[in-house]
Amino acid sequence: MPQVRIQVLCGPAAVHPHRMGRSAPAGAGDWYAWRLIGANNHELGRSARSFGSYRQALDAFAELRAGADRLVRRPVHDRSTGRWGWRLELGGVAVAASGRWYQRDQDSLLSAAKFVELTAGAEPAESVVALQSRR
Repeated sequence: MPQVRIQVLCGPAAVHPHRMGRSAPAGAGDWYAWRLIGANNHELGRSARSFGSYRQALDAFAELRAGADRLVRRPVHDRSTGRWGWRLELGGVAVAASGRWYQRDQDSLLSAAKFVELTAGAEPAESVVALQSRR
């Protein structure tokens, strides 16, 4: 049975995800980010920013896991849709974000708690997901 795992994404600046914090101008190098994938293959959460290397992405997840007892949940509310998400901060810095939106803040709260719980047993996936530009 598949386990909870950390999946690392890699892509060129042209396909930089809008939810990642590092801005990457055209022509910049590849970026890396992680996301936590559940045993059912659903995304449970993702890095709040991107990184310059595969190793930096995994190190950032390891830092999040080591500081799990110090993570602070910040609710995120989309006023245009009324939906809720979450962001986790460590030392005042955003380190993780919800991978989806929820109808109620309570559901978002439960999701964040489950994310933190499942980080303890997560192992890196065997391969990197390389994203390509659709243009």
